Amino acid sequence: MKTNLIILLFLFNTFFIPTYSQTRTDSFFKDGERVNFIGNSITHNGDFHHYILTFYATRFPQEKVHFYNSGIKGDNANSFLRRMDADILPKKADWSIVMAGMNDVNRSLYNPEIQESSDIPTRKERALSDYRGYLENVIRRLLKSKTTIILQKPSIYDQTGDLPTPNFIGVNNALEECTQIMDELAKKYKLSTIDYWTILNQINLKLQETDPKATVIGNDRVHPGAIGNFIMAYQFLKSTDAPEYVSAIALEAGKLTNVRYAEVSELSVTEEIIQFKIQEESLPFPVPPNAEQALSLVPFSEEFNKQMLKISGLSDGKYSISIDGAFIGSFTAEEFSEGINLANINSTPQYKQALKVLEKATKYRNVQRKLRDIKFTEFSYFPENLWGKSDITEVEKFITSYLGFMHASNDKRYDHFKKIFDDYLKIKPEQEALEQQAAQLPDLIYNESTPVAHIVQIKRADTRMPDRNNAPFGTNVSGAEFAPHKAPGLYNREYTYPTVAQLDYFKSKGLILFRLPFLWERIQKDLNGELDEEELARMMTFVDAARERNLWVILDMHNYGKRYVNGNKETIGSPALSIEHVTDVWQKIATRFKYKDNIWGYGLMNEPNAMLASTPWIDIAQRLITEIRKVDMKTPIMVGGDSWSSAERWVEASDNLKTLKDPANNLIFEAHIYFDKDASGGYKKSYEEEEATPTIGVERAKPFVTWLKENNFKGFVGEYGVPDNDPRWLVTLDNMLRYLQQNNVNGTYWSAGPWWGKYLLAIEPRDGMDRPQIKVLEKYKYAEPYSK
Repeated sequence: MKTNLIILLFLFNTFFIPTYSQTRTDSFFKDGERVNFIGNSITHNGDFHHYILTFYATRFPQEKVHFYNSGIKGDNANSFLRRMDADILPKKADWSIVMAGMNDVNRSLYNPEIQESSDIPTRKERALSDYRGYLENVIRRLLKSKTTIILQKPSIYDQTGDLPTPNFIGVNNALEECTQIMDELAKKYKLSTIDYWTILNQINLKLQETDPKATVIGNDRVHPGAIGNFIMAYQFLKSTDAPEYVSAIALEAGKLTNVRYAEVSELSVTEEIIQFKIQEESLPFPVPPNAEQALSLVPFSEEFNKQMLKISGLSDGKYSISIDGAFIGSFTAEEFSEGINLANINSTPQYKQALKVLEKATKYRNVQRKLRDIKFTEFSYFPENLWGKSDITEVEKFITSYLGFMHASNDKRYDHFKKIFDDYLKIKPEQEALEQQAAQLPDLIYNESTPVAHIVQIKRADTRMPDRNNAPFGTNVSGAEFAPHKAPGLYNREYTYPTVAQLDYFKSKGLILFRLPFLWERIQKDLNGELDEEELARMMTFVDAARERNLWVILDMHNYGKRYVNGNKETIGSPALSIEHVTDVWQKIATRFKYKDNIWGYGLMNEPNAMLASTPWIDIAQRLITEIRKVDMKTPIMVGGDSWSSAERWVEASDNLKTLKDPANNLIFEAHIYFDKDASGGYKKSYEEEEATPTIGVERAKPFVTWLKENNFKGFVGEYGVPDNDPRWLVTLDNMLRYLQQNNVNGTYWSAGPWWGKYLLAIEPRDGMDRPQIKVLEKYKYAEPYSK
C-alpha cells in the first residue's frame, strides 16, 4: 500500500480556489512624500537612512517615497541654521528628520589633559545651553515651512570600550543630556522623537560585558559602524510602527486559511506535491552582509521581516521547498506547522530581487554622499557668495588665496586643508552628472522593487545521501580558517563559519561537496586538551545543516603542518609540537564525527610544507592514519601531498606516500593546482604576465593523475581557482575540470565563504549576481565512479 506523503486530509488531486489577499495600507510615509534627513557626519554618510530607504522600497514598492540627505559632516544645530535657506528648505520636505548633538557638545572639552582648567565646567554647560537654543531655532524655522518634524536623539559616544582612540570620558553623558533637551523641546512643540542613544548604549554595554573591545560604534568612538547604523534603522522603523509582515500564507487540510499581502492561485495538492502560484505585494528586506551581526542584537527579523509560510497537518518527516524550480531548503513537518520565515533565506528569488534593490539603493547613497562632500566644503569653508558656484574660476582664486595665507603663516593645518580643497576641485566638475544620477536612481530603485509572481512547491524531501562513489565536485567554504595569526581569536570578528545560505546557493548550482577549512588552534585550544565545545558546535552545526540538504563535507585541518604554540609557529616534530599532539586532536575529532554519514573524508592537513627532516610528512601521515583507524574504520582519510600538495611536483615531492598503509583500505590522495606562474594562487599579474595557457591546468594535473592510475589510487584536487578579471582564465579552468572528470578525479574550487569581499577568486554571489566562474563550475557535477 502506498503511503500518503503529504496529508491524510488531501483526498483530491487538485483544489481550485479564488485568489484573495490583504492589501497593505500600513506605510508610515505615504506615496509621493518627501523625507529629508538633516544632521552631521552620521547623516552625511547616509548608512542608517539608506537602510530605511531600502525598507520602504522593498516593503512598499507601489508607494514611491523620496528620501534626501541633508547631512554635513562636522555640523551642529547652529550650522543647520546657517545653511537652512541654501540647502535644507529648498528640498520642500513633507518630513524633516533632525539629528544633532555629537558636535554640539564640543567633544574637545572632555579631553583628559585639560580637565584641570577652571573654565571647563562652565564651557561644557554653555555648549549644552547653546545646543538648546540653536536646536529650538531650527525647529521654529522648519515649522514655518509647514514640514512635519521628527527629532532623532543622537547616537552614542563609546566611552566604555577598550578602543585605540583616546577616550574623552564624559562626552556620552553630555549626549544623554542632549536627549533630555530633545525630550523637553519635543514636548513643547508636540514633536515625535526617535531614541537612538538608549538602544545603542544598552547594546554596547551588553557586548562589552564579555568583550571590552567590542563596539557598535567605530574605533573612533564617534561614528557607528554597519551594525550600529542597522540598529539605528531598526529603532527608526520600530518608533514609526513599521509593519512586521512581508507576506503570510497559511494552509490547513489542503486549503488556504490565511493570506496577507499576497495573492495565491493555482493551488494543487496531491499525495506527492503541494504547489501554488504567489504574487506578493512586497519583497523581503535584504540584510547587508556587514550588518548581519545586528540580527543577533535586535529582533529585526521577528518584528519587521516576516515572510511566513505555514502548513498544518503534514505527516511526519522532512519536506523541501523550491521556488521557480530552485531548491530553497528542507524543513520538518513540525517546522512547517510553526511557520517558515522565508525572509531569513537569502537564496529565494524574492530575496535575490531584493538584493538588486539594495544594490541600487547603495548606489543612490554613494551618489548622495559625493554630493554632500561637495556641500561640506562649500558650507564649511567658503563664503556664502561661493556656495553652489558653477564658475570654478572664482572658487579656485579663493582656494589659492586661502592656502597661500596658511602656508605663509606656517599653519600646521595646511596639508589637511589642501587635501580637502584638492578633493573638492576633483569632484566638483562631476556635480551636474551626480545630480542627474540622484534624480534618476529613485525611479530605478522602485522599478527594481516591483514583485513578480513565483511558483512555490513543497514535497517530501529525499533524505538519502548521494552515492559517494559518484565522486562529486564542489567548493571550499572559507571563514573558519581566517586570521590564523590571531588564533583562537574572536568568533565573528577574526573568523566566521559558512552559513546555510552558501549551502543552498551552491546546491542550486549542482555542487554538493563542501571542503570546510578549520584551524587546529580553535578546535583544540590546549595541546592534548579536550576539543573546544563552542568551536565543535559551530563545526557540527555546519555538518548537520549540510546533512539536512544531503550534502557532503570534508573536514580540512588548514594548518600547513604547523601550529601556534605559546605565540610561536611550530612545525610538527619540533620539541614543542610532537606527532602525538596531532594524532591526539585527530583521534578526538574522528570520535566526535564518525557517526556523521555525510563526512566525505577527514582532510589530515592542508598543504604540508617545509617539514622537518627528522619528522617527514609521510611519517606523520602514517601515524595519523593508524590512530584514526583505532576509532573510525569507515570514514575515508584524505592525505595531502608534501610541498604544498603540488600536483605538478607530486612525483618528486610525494611519491613516497604510495607506501602508506590503511587498515580500512580507504585513502584518498589530495593535490592542489593553480594556474599562475608560481602556482601559488596569488594571481598578482595579468594572464600574459603569469605565462598562462589554455592547457596549463591540464599539464599541471597530469603528473598527479598519472601517479593515481599507475598505483590504482583514489585522487582528489582540493584547491583550484581562477580570477574573475579575464575570461581566458575560465577557459583554462574548464579544460582542467574536463580532464579531471574524464580521469575519475573530482575536486573543490577555492573558494566560497561569506567574508571574501572582492577577492578575485571568490565565487560567493555579489549583490545577488553569480560570479563568472560559476558558469564553468556548474558544468561539472561528478567525476566518473572510482574503480579499483
